[in-house]
Amino acid sequence: MDELTKDFLARIPISKLDWRVIEDRFVQALEDDLTNSHEDSAMKCQDEILQATVQHCLCIEYPPPRSYIHSFLKKFINMIDESNSEIHHTALDLYTDLMSKSETQESGYRTYFLDDGATSISLKENVSIISDGTTGLCTWQAAFYLAEWCLANSDQINGKKVVELGSGLGLVGLTCWKKCKPSSLILTDFHPKVLETLVHNVGNQFSKEGTISNSEEWGTHFRLSDTILSVQFLDWIAFSERNSNDHHIEGEIILASDVVYDLDIIPSLTTTLSKLLSRTTSSGIRPVAIIACTIRNEETERHFLSQLLNAE
Repeated sequence: MDELTKDFLARIPISKLDWRVIEDRFVQALEDDLTNSHEDSAMKCQDEILQATVQHCLCIEYPPPRSYIHSFLKKFINMIDESNSEIHHTALDLYTDLMSKSETQESGYRTYFLDDGATSISLKENVSIISDGTTGLCTWQAAFYLAEWCLANSDQINGKKVVELGSGLGLVGLTCWKKCKPSSLILTDFHPKVLETLVHNVGNQFSKEGTISNSEEWGTHFRLSDTILSVQFLDWIAFSERNSNDHHIEGEIILASDVVYDLDIIPSLTTTLSKLLSRTTSSGIRPVAIIACTIRNEETERHFLSQLLNAE
């Protein structure tokens, strides 16, 4: 059931959930009931499936969109109904309640489990790929790879100052904070709605740890023991064109994922990277950058690499 829980909370498409395993477990429970001449096993099996999905504590605390839960329950109830078995009252109650709610939801949570399976990150994400004029309200593929890199290279991040460009909803940054123990972490983005949601997602994680957050001149700051995490507005165009030092954004490791998507923003992105990498930090360390990209357009990728070479 652990894999079902992880897939469900991560909002894997309903059709791609492992329904064969679910059906096999239920069929086995029906056979047990026939053997024992009672119906306890089938009902207990339904309860276990519900506890692993729609009644899981993380689903209750950080619920996916109602449309996702509705689709899961519909398929689940149909599966039970086709076996001519009694449907668990909880499934029916939840499904009926969802049917009575006609308004649509723009967002819901996605919960991701990290490498140890015990640590999770729940992010508020929009249902639509594009909303409020941005694609930044969803987590994109390269972020998963960069988060995996952070987990595999936590020793390189431990105790370092980290800056992330285009942080989006916070998967990479929160993975880095939870598992890699940087001395400081600055998460940056540009779109107001993305920043608002990023602050919300970070705040959810920090509230569990009993930490204090406050807003100051350079953004919203969160403190946990000796680690400070900041969420800050960063416009690459303005940053690349300014002559000021902007030393409130300084890092020994620069992270970025899925930031190479538009030819028009590449010059300002590469200049921003160049400025950040050219600064020797107060600890005397020359910064390095780790960038994860999904290649959607080879021309855009070539242009980015060319701009990087010219910026050196």
